[in-house]
Formats: sequence, C-alpha cells, structure tokens
Amino acid sequence: MPALRSRTTTIGREAAGARALWRATGMTDDDFGKPIVAIANSYTQFVPGHVHLKNVGEIVAEAVSKAGGVAREFHTIAVDDGIAMGHGGMLYSLPSREIIADSVEYMVNAHTADALVCISNCDKITPGMLNAALRLNIPTVFVSGGPMEAGTSVVVNGVVHPGLDLVDAITASADSTVGDEDLLNVERSACPTCGSCSGMFTANSMNCLTEALGLSLPGNGSTLATQVARRDLFTRAGELIVDIATRYYRDDDESVLPRNVASREAFENAMALDVAMGGSTNTVLHILAAAQEAEIDFTLHDIDRISRNVPCLAKVAPNSPKYYMEHVHRAGGIPAILGELNRAGLLNQNVAPIHSPSLKEYLADWDIRSGTATDAAIELFHAAPGGVRTTEPFSTSNRWDSLDTDAADGCIRDKEHAYTVEGGLCVLRGNLAPDGAILKTAGIDEDLFHFEGPAYVV
Repeated sequence: MPALRSRTTTIGREAAGARALWRATGMTDDDFGKPIVAIANSYTQFVPGHVHLKNVGEIVAEAVSKAGGVAREFHTIAVDDGIAMGHGGMLYSLPSREIIADSVEYMVNAHTADALVCISNCDKITPGMLNAALRLNIPTVFVSGGPMEAGTSVVVNGVVHPGLDLVDAITASADSTVGDEDLLNVERSACPTCGSCSGMFTANSMNCLTEALGLSLPGNGSTLATQVARRDLFTRAGELIVDIATRYYRDDDESVLPRNVASREAFENAMALDVAMGGSTNTVLHILAAAQEAEIDFTLHDIDRISRNVPCLAKVAPNSPKYYMEHVHRAGGIPAILGELNRAGLLNQNVAPIHSPSLKEYLADWDIRSGTATDAAIELFHAAPGGVRTTEPFSTSNRWDSLDTDAADGCIRDKEHAYTVEGGLCVLRGNLAPDGAILKTAGIDEDLFHFEGPAYVV
C-alpha cells in the first residue's frame, strides 16, 4: 500500500517545522494524515474563459473537506490566445503551456500533495495541466470552466446571422464591405458571457478530450459556464478526487492513476472523438505532447490511421454556423458522440474513466441515445443557455424543452449519416510538408478535397 506523499511533511518528529507552517495555513491536528488535495486554479480577469473561476476553487475545497481530505488551492497563469493574436503577444502563448505544466509540478511536489484537481479552461491551460498530471501521475480530476454561450443574432449588410462567435468578429473586421456600425454590432454580440469561446475551438476541444481520456466527469466539455448545472461538476470533482485518492493510497488501486486511466487505448479513443467532432487542429500538438509526458508511443502516424477510419459526425462552429457548444450539449455532449462511435465499433473497450468501472457502464449511464441513460444524464443535458450578458458562473437554470436525439440531421449524427466517411481532421504529407501537416477537413468545402493544377517548378 503506497504511503501518502504528504506524510513527509505531516507525520513524525522531523516534520515539526513543516507542520508548524501547515498550521499557519489553517490545518489542525485532525488534518494531519488526511490526503492533501492540491487545487490548481487558473482564475484571471484577463481571460473570459477564466474570469468566472475566482471562487470555484472554494466549491471544490468544500467538497474535498466534507469527503475527508484537506484542500489547498494555488493559481497558474492563463493566456488568452484571442487577445494575444495578431501581435507579439502570440509569442508567449505556446510557451505558457510549459510554464503552466512546470508550475503545477513545482507546487504539487514542493508541498508533497497527494492528489490534484485541475481547474482549467482555455487554449494552453488545459494542455499544460494535462502534461503536469501525466508527469506527476498522482490521482487527478479535471474540471474546466465551461463554454461561453453563443453570440446573439445580428444583421450584417442586410443578412441575418443567427449565431456568432469570436471568429465572426475577426472576419468582419477584415471585410471592407462591413461598415463600422455593423462591425460594432458584431463585436458587441459575438462573446456575450464568461466561458471558453463558444465553438469547437482549441479550448473546448481539449476540455472534451479530457472526457474521452477518462480524466473528467461527463458534461465537462459541454456544460455552459453560465449553467447552474456546472456548479455540480465542481462539487462532484471534489468528492471524486478524495474517493480515487483513497482507492490508491488505502486500497493500492493503481488503476486510478492518470497514466493508467489515460492509457494508449484511451488516447486512441480521444483521437477518434477528436476527428469525429471536427476538433481544433491544435489538439494534435497537445495530444502528442501529453502522450510524451505519459511515456506512450503515440505519433502522427497513429493520428493518420485513426482519421482515415473514423467518420466526421459533428460540425460545430467554426466548421458550421448552425451549431455551437450549447447545441452539442443538448444533443448529449461527449457521451453521445462516444456512444455513436462505440455502436460503430470504433472505440477501444479496455478503458475505464475515473468515474465509472468501464466504458460500457459509462456510456450506458450517460449516453442519452443508449436507451439506458440515467435520470442524472437526462437532467444534465437539458441545461440551456441563459441569453443574458454576464461574467457570473452558474447564473442560469434555463432548460431545453427537448433533447436533440436526431442522428440523421441533428447536431450529432450516427455513422450512417456522417458528414464524411473519414474524420474532420486529416494528416497531409508531401513535398510541401515532408514531416506532415494537419488539415481540418470539417471546416472546408468538399470541393477542395481534390485539386489539380499546373506545378510551379523552381
């Protein structure tokens, strides 16, 4: 049975100095010997995906305490790629991933924490924390801040745009036919709430992938930041981390460790999800880095193989103006996409997320199309946007009148009605990209899949 890592600083005569300092943080005699759970928060007022996270660590900490653990929170940096884009600020974005990974590792190891809850959300923060979790390999739960609501309808040059996101503001600014007044309307409407940008961009893609990797709870990738239902995810994350820490340290159950949960099979399932949902091309960069941290031999060749065998089942903004993350949620979220892939025989079965004994039981309980979904699943995926500009989390309890279970023409399709027989991401190779390149096929017209033209010979 592995000993609590924190015993180094909480148990024995030689730990008196460390205990004195622990006491100064509020710990008491009763706390020594309990698992210390590090809560890595990433709150900042600079980033809409993180502006609402100031107090959510307290929700997790309260749940940890009630479950029998001791919670201690710290914060990481968080860079907004959208604000950093287009100037020298973007030079700091990808390196920030490594700083985040290192800072989580440093805080956890320096203070001998036994377990970790990662409160992430935006582009480089979830990948950075994922790298740290796989590097540390201690019990870990991810719970992100949640997606932003889609922007409200505007009229541009006489054309009604029913939904908006950040990209619409960027493209409108570059379109000389869009007048200043129309541009201002787009700008004011594109990003109405806190949360990660409302489409299937890098942030939401990565938060969805933590579900497929098995390191977060169902609904983590799609439950809106403004939804009261998201508060329950933070509470359950606090309860779950103490449970899996107990299973590891008391029961010697190594299956709950990140490298065993996020196994090679889980990485393949996550990549299958990625190409099925038309995720961000940046996910390839982050998945390969995470696999390296986990010491898993997972390469661009594996991604190429998976992308050729898995169909594209969803097209969400920016791939389509029709659907946003709130619509993915209404259609059953990530469990629904995984359920369709599973029914098509495209998932590895030998995986178990931290919250369920097996993939089979997970999907039976949480896939709303399975016919056996729990009441909790049905309730969760009815969570709808509030339609009010706000930076406050958990500010709406709106419900969808019905769920989207249309597998032929809904937000999430089945294999028989797939957009394309191959995935929404593909690997290209050739003299222009001898080491490989990534193309988001879900975001381009199929007429561009094949091109012939005169070669330019130097």
